[in-house]
Amino acid sequence: MPNVLKPFLDNLFKGTLNPKGNLADYQHGQRLFVDDSFRLAPKQKFLYHVSFNINSQAAAIIPNFNSTVTEELNMLVKSVDLPKYSIQTVTKNQYNKKRKLQTRIDYDPVTIVFHDDNYGITTAMWQMYYQYYFKDGNYGKKDATKTISSTTPIEYNRGNTIAGENVNKYRYGMDSDAFEPFFTSIQIYQMARKRYTCYTLVNPLITGWQGDTLSYGSNDPAANSMTIEYESVFMSRGPVTAGSAPKGFATRHYDKTPSPLSLAGGGTTSVFGVGGVLSGLFGLGGDKSAFSDIESGGVGSGSFLRTVIQSANRIRNLKKLNKEGLREEGYNIIKEGIGRVGNTNVSGVANTVFPKNTPVANNVTTAVLKKR
Repeated sequence: MPNVLKPFLDNLFKGTLNPKGNLADYQHGQRLFVDDSFRLAPKQKFLYHVSFNINSQAAAIIPNFNSTVTEELNMLVKSVDLPKYSIQTVTKNQYNKKRKLQTRIDYDPVTIVFHDDNYGITTAMWQMYYQYYFKDGNYGKKDATKTISSTTPIEYNRGNTIAGENVNKYRYGMDSDAFEPFFTSIQIYQMARKRYTCYTLVNPLITGWQGDTLSYGSNDPAANSMTIEYESVFMSRGPVTAGSAPKGFATRHYDKTPSPLSLAGGGTTSVFGVGGVLSGLFGLGGDKSAFSDIESGGVGSGSFLRTVIQSANRIRNLKKLNKEGLREEGYNIIKEGIGRVGNTNVSGVANTVFPKNTPVANNVTTAVLKKR
């Protein structure tokens, strides 16, 4: 009976003595961006979440603008700028030596673009802001049959200036008694590898609101854009937690169906990888352990059903394992381990040894010159 491990041992022996074979590729980029679960890989621009924290007094302007609608507003951000900083410096002469000194820091405006949704959540937020800070938009009269009356409100009658004190009592502009800020803060979360970096804009104010251009000849979705200025920035970091960090993330309209790569969503025909047969057991793989609910005291019908599904997929995938797959996975694991050992080379570059002795070519050249 042939030894099933012989091909694997042959590959291991050859890979150890000649790891790159006859042709070597440039692996320094892969080692930088792929190693340690993509720890140093560039972040993706679409992994973000924005939270608008609106004070309760301002939110009361539109009665239906509750916490649920606010969480939906957070998800309607089409694009957002991260905070920008401008630091001013001056040049001083210190005994004829040029010395740079920092004199001030400015926080540059950021732009936030919203989808102009059918329900009108983003325009309702601007309506609240407009009516909260400025009295001008509060005089529109509504009736039972029309959105707004077709006649000009008495507050905007052009003859008011000469009609006496009784019709000159109305307030306009920023004469609105709005003392508390509309936004308590705006938080921009940038996410990667189950962690976030949060930028909190302190005392933000809208300095510009731009509606889209409507056109019969366009198929592009409508958008609203606003420019924000702020007084400072707070930064924080931490693990992503559904519902709390980022605030409102993974709660409304979120796809919670398990990934097909996870054990709960079907799993894979590997042993130690994510979604593999042993994933979630003894701390292996990336799936949630079947015992974690018991350890945390969170056992319920949902966790019990998840455990049953994971167990069924584990048994199904176990039957699909074959010798070739086991041999390849074992070879990759050992190869990765040997590569990590090679990373400890004192030269500072993995799998690379820099010569310390004088090259032979230099010695020959020196000898030739001496003879001449």
